[in-house]
Amino acid sequence: MNVDVRHFNDVNQHARAIPGWAQDYDQLGRGALSSSLQQVSTGHFLVFRERFNRQVVQCGRCPDQRLCLAVSEAMPEPASTGWSRHPLSQVVLLRNREEFMLHAPQGLSLLAANVDYERFLQIADLHLSPEQRALARGSRGLAVGDAAVLRLRQALQQVLAQAGTHEPNEAQTGALDCALDDLVLNAFLDLFDAVDHARAPTRCGGAVRSYIVRRSRELMEEGGGGAMSVLELCARLRVSRRTLQISFQTEAGIGPLEYQRNLRLNAVRRRLGQTTAQALPVGDAAAEMGFFHLSHFARHYRELFGELPSDTLRADGRPTVAWSDHRALKRA
Repeated sequence: MNVDVRHFNDVNQHARAIPGWAQDYDQLGRGALSSSLQQVSTGHFLVFRERFNRQVVQCGRCPDQRLCLAVSEAMPEPASTGWSRHPLSQVVLLRNREEFMLHAPQGLSLLAANVDYERFLQIADLHLSPEQRALARGSRGLAVGDAAVLRLRQALQQVLAQAGTHEPNEAQTGALDCALDDLVLNAFLDLFDAVDHARAPTRCGGAVRSYIVRRSRELMEEGGGGAMSVLELCARLRVSRRTLQISFQTEAGIGPLEYQRNLRLNAVRRRLGQTTAQALPVGDAAAEMGFFHLSHFARHYRELFGELPSDTLRADGRPTVAWSDHRALKRA
C-alpha cells in the first residue's frame, strides 16, 4: 500500500501528481493557489482526495482499463459558488481513457476512486442486475439518493483515514490491503445497487440460508482465523451480497461481517485464557486473528464481552494488567 499526502501552489504540479491520469488543470479563480492531494493506492485501487482554494478547470483522460468515480466531499451552496447547479451534484463515472472536463468551484473537496475495470465487471456479474451492469459499462453519471452518496463518501473517507493514521507491521500489511480493497469494491457495488431500489428481494428457502451460514463459517475457519471479506465469501459460495446478508440476518440475527468478527474475538479470548501475559501479549494475540488496529479491536472486544482484553483472566489466573495497576489507571 502506498500513502501520499502533498500540497501545491501550482495546479499543473497537482495534476501531474496523480498517477495514470493524462490531464491538465487550469486555474480560473483569482489569487494565490493552495491545494492538497491525499492518495492511497494498492495494486487493485487508487483513492484520492483533492482540495482547492480557487476555482479550477480539469481536463484530460482517465486511466486505461480503469473504472473511475468522483463525488464532492461536501456540497457547497450554489449561492456561494455562482453555480445554479453544482458540477458534482451526481456521481461522475469514467472508464478506459474517457475524456472529461470538470469545472471545480472554489473550495471544492473532491473524493475519487478507481478500480480495475474488467475485474469489477466480473465481480458485478454476481452482485448486480443486467441493468446495473449496463450502467457500469456506459453511464457517465449516476443520479442516486442522498443516502447512497453519503455511504460512498463515508467509505472513501474511511479508506483515507485508515491508511493515513495506521502503520501496520510487515505481517499486517497484506491484511490491511485486502480489507481496504474490499471496502472500495463494496462502495462501487453499493453505488450501482442503489440505482434500483425496486429490484425484487432475494428469495431462498430456510435450508439454503442455513447452508450458506454453515458453509460460510467453515470457510472462515479454514482461512486460519484471519478476516475473510464478504466478496470473497460470495465468490466461494456463488451468491450475491444480498443473499449472503439476508441469510445471516435470518439465521443468526446479525450480518456476516459482525458474525465473523465475533468468531475471531472469541478465538482471541480463548488464546488469552490459555496463555500468560508474559508468553503472549494482547497485541500479538489480536494480530494472530487478523486485527491490525488495536484500538478498534479493544472496542469491539469490550462491546462483545463487557471487559477490555487486558482485563481477561489469563492461564495463570491474572489479567494482563495487574489489578492494582488497573485500578490506579481507572482512578487516573
